[in-house]
Amino acid sequence: MIGLSLSVQYYYNYSVDILPWLTFGTGLILIGVSAARMQFGMGFSKIAVLIGVIALVLGGASLLGLSLPTYAMIILVIGLFIVAEAAASLGKKK
Repeated sequence: MIGLSLSVQYYYNYSVDILPWLTFGTGLILIGVSAARMQFGMGFSKIAVLIGVIALVLGGASLLGLSLPTYAMIILVIGLFIVAEAAASLGKKK
């Protein structure tokens, strides 16, 4: 994906910043692969979902022209995953 993006940018001499599209696409791919694995009954990687959500949010915000603090977003998403894990483990005990 990175190579294709950079070669298209070089070949057609685009002056468009390709990084937001690349980040957004990577997030979509990671979340899509995790969803497909769940659909087939296979286990999915929580770290892949975490990275996919971070990439999707940061890439989408960048495409919309918003500037989000990267490190704060990473910490926020990690915290949300920790809270979701705790809530899921509480639900399993009952």
